Parts: sequence; structure tokens; C-alpha cells
Amino acid sequence: MPALSQTRAYAALVAIAALWGSYPATAKLALGDFPPFFLAAVRCTIASGLLVLLLARAGADATRGLGAPAVLAIIVLGVAGIWGSTQFSYVAIYYTTAGNAVILQAATPVMVALGARFYLGERLATRQWLGVVVSVFGVLLVITSGRLGALRLEELRAGDFIVLGSLIGWSIYTVYGKRVLAILSPALATTGAYVAGTLLVLPTALVTAPFFPAPRLGSLTAWAVVLYQGVLGAVAHVWWYRAVEVVGPSRSAVFLNLQPLVGIVLAATLLWEPIGIWQILGTACILAGVALTTRARREP
Repeated sequence: MPALSQTRAYAALVAIAALWGSYPATAKLALGDFPPFFLAAVRCTIASGLLVLLLARAGADATRGLGAPAVLAIIVLGVAGIWGSTQFSYVAIYYTTAGNAVILQAATPVMVALGARFYLGERLATRQWLGVVVSVFGVLLVITSGRLGALRLEELRAGDFIVLGSLIGWSIYTVYGKRVLAILSPALATTGAYVAGTLLVLPTALVTAPFFPAPRLGSLTAWAVVLYQGVLGAVAHVWWYRAVEVVGPSRSAVFLNLQPLVGIVLAATLLWEPIGIWQILGTACILAGVALTTRARREP
């Protein structure tokens, strides 16, 4: 594949963020008929098959560097990005609202910046640490609906915390992937991660099947969402790593600020989810924190 220019990388990041911003609302539509682990298994299987075909057509250059160290790196990416992030994002959406899920996902750039700080050695200025604090405050506003001191434990949504857990997986996938891209092509890294992650997702779906309703296999809506997210999502993962290779993980993560804007609109229009004042204020705090955290980063 030809190298991306910075302009094309930025355009790709905008498209990817808009696509991923639509995931919570469209996934919520499918989750009415497909349980979360089953939905993840079907989507990842389709995506893995497509990526393997694309990799086979890419030629020998795309698979250069494949060896024992690369296989270990691919397994880490698969565990973190597919099994730990993609799969559990569906579980999270199942147990919370699509609006809450996409708002909390807006904290991804802050988590990536922290990962880059501790793993890649990127330094954060005082203003950027302030951004981390502001984003955390925004997350708390969304999770507690503004009732920071009066909320009872039973009123908390388990899905909100699962979202945060899945974001840790995605942050590892992005930050660790920056170093993996030094030895592997984006196509190989993404395909390998999907295949490795899917091999873990499939048995997880089998083990958890008794705890959820049986899937309605005749649902056209659910299958449409699977194809939409599986096919476009697979391509988006390749382009994500190609963009990260050009502009870096922290700067790429800034574009994910578009996700809550797209997601909130779709949650309100497709699912008729109410968007309250605390969700709006929480989103504002998270995005303000992201703006502070991801700007003017010093060189390692």
C-alpha cells in the first residue's frame, strides 16, 4: 500500500471517528436480537475473514517481518484491541445507554496520552495533567448523572464501568501498536490482531451463551449492523494504524473527539434516548480535558 500523506491521514481519521461514533447506537439496535458476546463473535469472524483476504492480495511486502517476536506482539494486540476492547464494548453498550457509552469513549485520547506517557516516554506538562483531571471529572458527571455525593451504589450502571475497561484495552492497542508498526505493516498488524482476538472471542461467546437470551438469527436489523460494523470496521482498523504511523498515537486520538457528537445525535434520533444536562456537561468537561491533555506535548 502507498504511504499516507498527512492530509490523507487526517481525512481518514475524521471518517474513522465518525464511523466509530455511530457504533454504540447501531450496536444497541442489534443487541435487541443478538446477545453481546455473540454479536462480537460474528462481527469479528466476518472482519477477520475480510482482512485475511485483503492481506493475501496485498503482496509479500505486507507480510514482511513476520516471525516469532511479531507473533507475540500480534497476540498482545489481539487480546487488548479485539478481545478486551471490541468485544467488551458490546457488553458495555448492552448494560448502559448508547449515549453514555459514546460520551465515555470520548475520554480515549486522555487514556492514550497517559499510556504514551508511561510506555513511550512522552512527557506531559502541568496543563496536560490538569486536562486529565478535568476529563476524569467529566466522566464522573456522566456516570453519576451529576449526583457525585448523593448517588447510591445500586443506581450505577455496570455498563459505564465496562466502557472504561474497554478503553484501557483500546489504549494499549493504540500505544503498543505504535512500536509494533516499526516492524510490521498496518495491514499485517491489524489482520493478525483481529485473527488472534477472534480466536479468543469465539470460545468466550460459547462459554457465556447460557447467561443471555438466544440470538434471533432471522433479524435483518442485527445482520445489517454486523455487516456494517464488521466490513467497514475491519477496513477502518487498517486505516487507523496507517494514520497512527503517520501522525502518532496521541495526535490520532484527538480526532476521536468527533465520536460523542456523532453518537449523541444518533442515540437521540435512532433510539430516542434522552440526553440530559449532566451528559452535556460531562461531555464538555471530557472534551475540554482532552483539548488540554493533547496539545503542546513535549518531545520524549
